[in-house]
Parts: sequence; structure tokens; C-alpha cells
Amino acid sequence: MKFEDLPIDSRIKKAISDLGFLELTPIQEKAILPSLEGRDITGLAQTGTGKTIAFLIPIVHRILTDDSKHPRALILAPTRELVIQIAEEAKKLLKYSESNVATIIGGANYKEQEKELKDASIIVATPGRLLDHIKNEKIDLSGIEFFVLDEADRMFDMGFIKDVRFLMKKCHSNKQTFLYSATLSYYVVRLAADYLNDPVEIQIEPEKVTTENIDQKLIHLGREEKIPYLVNLILNEESEGLGIIFTNLKVMVSEIVINLRNYGIAATGISSLLDQKKRIRLLKDFKLGKYRYMVATDVASRGIDIDNINSVYNFDLPSDSENYVHRIGRTARAGRKGTSISFCSERDYTELEKIETLIGRKIAMLQVREDYLNFPKGEYKKFIMENEKEFSKNNEFQNSRNGKKSTHKHGNKKGKGRFQDKKGKQEYKKKIGGDDRPYSNLEEAENYLKKADSVIGEMGKTNVKITKPKGHRSKFEHKPKHHSSRTTEKKTHYDKSKRNLFDINDESNSVKKKPNTIWKKIKSVFGF
Repeated sequence: MKFEDLPIDSRIKKAISDLGFLELTPIQEKAILPSLEGRDITGLAQTGTGKTIAFLIPIVHRILTDDSKHPRALILAPTRELVIQIAEEAKKLLKYSESNVATIIGGANYKEQEKELKDASIIVATPGRLLDHIKNEKIDLSGIEFFVLDEADRMFDMGFIKDVRFLMKKCHSNKQTFLYSATLSYYVVRLAADYLNDPVEIQIEPEKVTTENIDQKLIHLGREEKIPYLVNLILNEESEGLGIIFTNLKVMVSEIVINLRNYGIAATGISSLLDQKKRIRLLKDFKLGKYRYMVATDVASRGIDIDNINSVYNFDLPSDSENYVHRIGRTARAGRKGTSISFCSERDYTELEKIETLIGRKIAMLQVREDYLNFPKGEYKKFIMENEKEFSKNNEFQNSRNGKKSTHKHGNKKGKGRFQDKKGKQEYKKKIGGDDRPYSNLEEAENYLKKADSVIGEMGKTNVKITKPKGHRSKFEHKPKHHSSRTTEKKTHYDKSKRNLFDINDESNSVKKKPNTIWKKIKSVFGF
């Protein structure tokens, strides 16, 4: 079926034509016509099936044909990126009208959002920020005619079930409700039963979505072998197009990005560790092709909706097998072919079994290439964007504690790690300002210990007697002295063999009882 054949406003058809859409996807064919008739919808479909257009067209059609000034539709999504994506699609469909869309997400200015809410026909929001505006009495939802819950399963996984129920009650009782989810969980079924009125049930089988046109591969690797293997795979990748690399840990996003950039690979990454403005900017740059690879966590990736993603890498297998469906569904969109390569370490075998049960078949296994287990040798020009200084300044891909770029353990092995050779070490010293700066906390502790040695040595030579100032009363003076035999013998010689950072010698107990000893000087050296 073609969009031109739909009984919708001509302005919507014109906007759709501008987008280059001609024929409806399966979920659009099943959902749009019942929605135009006023029916509630429950849709079980993956990302990339066209469900956003499926629920937006009926909403926009009602807005254009039945004028009203109050907000007409409320669309809830679990993540900021997904909210922005939906809002952009809505604005495109409203291109030939004067109706507006309000984007309500955390991390944005409240007053600017309040201005958007005043004349918005469609509100697209995350639950948390929308509740803030309701609490401040900046919005009235009693006139809402359409209520859309997108990615409902993810919403409930994130703990928004109570918020969603509260917001549904705030809306008009006769509202039309669309509920879309990638998986069918208990909470999704329960919510549909409680709030939807005889809904039309639409289901796109996940197996068809995940396997069709996607070449799925699996590689068994140790955890320490993943980063060098990923670098080698990407450097030798022949296909064109964009790629996404998924990791379970947000702290690994920066580590993967830095290692890829060291080999000239145009990569960036997003996670909840970045503020909202940076995430939006990086997503836009990725869509524009400024970066070829995006490293992301599952939640942060929900706003990535790009047609020309050619490859998906699962750096870690997801703990929830349903997320595997979400991940590889990013490629092979709109009839294209795609590739997914998953790394399976010793900790992932349970997840692998669940994934293969879900998709109904075994994932083909690739033979491990021994030459890919180490970082590639040779000279590589590091990838640096024009605004790379901004990244460093804002700690975008750095450890938050010390501001140093993180490196992988393989950097010290064969290949081209940061501290691989003397030349690299000298360049790093020059960069951080001098040769005297320690490379690690351990070396820094060694320097402190050397100072302690010198202090104790000088005291031993001069037999310095430490006296209390007049009028000073120790808080220990009037307390009973237990184990007095341990406190009568004073050692002036320091045994260097006892270099434990937490217990430098055996007299730690006596230190607590006699503060005015040689240890007071040592404490001052350490800054205690």
C-alpha cells in the first residue's frame, strides 16, 4: 500500500513525499487505518519497522483537520535521544502547518520548555521532566486526545511504571491510546489490560526482524583480547557505511573510543556519563558522517535511528537476550543488508544460550585469527577532530578522577600501545610537563617513602628530642597505658623491607598511643 492511497490530509502526504517515503511498512499498513478510525493500538515491533510514522500520522491528521489550541497528543519515550528523534519526525510531518511540537527532556532549560508548552499541539517527553512541569503547574493534560507509549518495555525496565500510570490518569478518560513495545512483558500486558479499550493487536515477529538480511557472526575471545581484536577487525573491514559498537559498561565507552582513535579510526561514543548537550551533538555528528563508528550502551543507543548503519559489533553480549534483538536491529534497515559480529568471553556463555534460543538458531562462529589478538604494528595517524581540545577540556573521553586518558592493558604489549616504547614514553612525559612526574600512584608512593627515609635518617643521626609545648596536655595522658612493654622500646632504624603502603612498620599501635614521636614528622611528610 502507498502513502498516497491513505485517507489523510494532503499536507501530510506532501510532507511524506518530501521525506521520500512511497510505500507503507507492514506495521504501518496494520496500524494507521485502525488508528484513523479511533481504535486503540498495541504494537509488538522492533526498532526500524516504521512504528514512529505509524502512530504519528493519525495524530497529525487529527490536528490538521480539527483545530484546537490546547495540547492534543502526549508521546512518552524512555530516553532523551528517543524523545528528540520522535519530535523531529513529528516536526517533519507538520512541515506545512503552523502547529508546534514541544520536546520535554531532562538537562534542558525549564523556561524554554515552558514557552514550548504554551503553544504545542504535540508533547514528546521523558516521564521525569514532564512530572516536574506538572508539579510546577506549567501544563494541563486534561485535554490530551492521544496518549502514546513508545518502547514500553524499556520504560518499565527503567522503573517508570508508576509514573506512566500517573500520567495516563492525568489525561482525558476518552483518549486514544497507542502502546508500542519490542517485547511482551508482564507490565506491558497488565497496562494494556487496565487502560486500553479493546485495542487492535499488531505483532511483527522478532525472529524475522533480527535474522532477515543480517549476517550474524560470533567470535570466542578472552576479555583481554577484545579491544585489539576489534581494532584489527575494523581496520580490515571492507564494507562502507556506519557502524555501532555496543558495550554493557558505560565506563568502557571511553576506553574503546580512545583505542580506536589511536589507530586513525573515526570513532566517538555516548553514555549517561556525558551531559545531554554533548550526547545530542555527537549523535548529530554521527548521522552527518563526521564519525564512522559510535560506541554506545543499550540505553543511550535508543535515540540512534539511521538507515545506513552497515555493521553492529557486540563488544559484550547483553545480559538481557531481548537487547540482542534491539542491537542488531540497528542494521539492515529499509531492505538493506547488514552484519553483526558478537564477542563472547568466558562470562557470556549463559547469555549466548538464551540469545540463540530467542532467535531460534545457532549463531555462526568465526575462527579466531591469532594475528588479531595483538594491536597492529606500524605507524598510524591518530584520529583527531577539529574540536578535540574541547573534548579534552570537558573530560569527555577521560577518567573523571585524574583527567588522564585511559588505556587498555594491551597497550603495553605487542603493537602500538601508548607506553609501548621509550619514544612513546618520552612523548607522554613531554606532554604532561617534565620527566619528574610519576607515571603511577605506586611510583608516587615510592617518592614519599624516600622522603620518609631521609627524615628518619637525619633524626637518627642527630638524636633529636621532641618535646611538648608548654601548657599542652595530650588527650592520651590520663588514659591507662595497656601493653606498656610495647611502648618503652623506641626504634630509630627504619626497615626498608617493610614497604607496605598501609603499614610501614610494626609500630602503628604505639603511634596511636604516643602522638609526639618520630612518626609525627613522618605524618607531616605524607600530609596527614
